[in-house]
Amino acid sequence: MKNKIENHPPVAFKKGSRFFETFPINLPFEKIDLRQWFITMNDEDYRSYSPAHKALGSYESEGKFYMINVENVGTDLIIQNYELKSASSDRVILYSARSKAFIMRWFPVFVGVPWEFTLTRVSATRSNLTCMIGVDYPNVVLRIAAWFNGLGGLFLKNHLRKEAEAFALDIQKKFR
Repeated sequence: MKNKIENHPPVAFKKGSRFFETFPINLPFEKIDLRQWFITMNDEDYRSYSPAHKALGSYESEGKFYMINVENVGTDLIIQNYELKSASSDRVILYSARSKAFIMRWFPVFVGVPWEFTLTRVSATRSNLTCMIGVDYPNVVLRIAAWFNGLGGLFLKNHLRKEAEAFALDIQKKFR
C-alpha cells in the first residue's frame, strides 16, 4: 500500500503529477535514520543509484540544507535546486521551486519538483521506503507537452522505480 505524502507546491504551480514507489528494507524501523542517510549522500552515492544521475552537490547556508543535482530523465536534462523543507529519522521532504528542465535537451523550461522519502514499520525486522517524485507545471500546456515527451509519465515512472530500489538497498547496506 502506498503512503499519502503531503506536498508543498508554490502558488504559481497549479498543474502537477506525483509518482510513488515503495520498496522493502530488511532492517527494523528504529535502526534507520533517513535524515542522516540523505544529508550524508555524496556525488558518488547519487551517481551509483542510476545511470541517469550525472552530478550532485550539497551545502548549508544560514541553517538550511540545499542540494543541487543533475539528471537525465528520458530525453530531458534536469537541473534541480532542492531546499530541505523538513527531515527526521522517518521522513525527508525537499522541494525545488525552480528546476530547469531542458526538453529534448534543447528547450529550457522551469518546473517545480517535490521529492520525498517516508519510512514505515512493517514488522520487527522489516521497514518500507516510499519515494515520491513529482513535477509541478506552470500551465496545462507544458504539462501536456511533458506527458507526451515522457517527463510527465513513462520515463519519470521508470526512473523513479529504478532509483527508489537503489535507495532502499543503499539504506539497508549503510544501516546494517
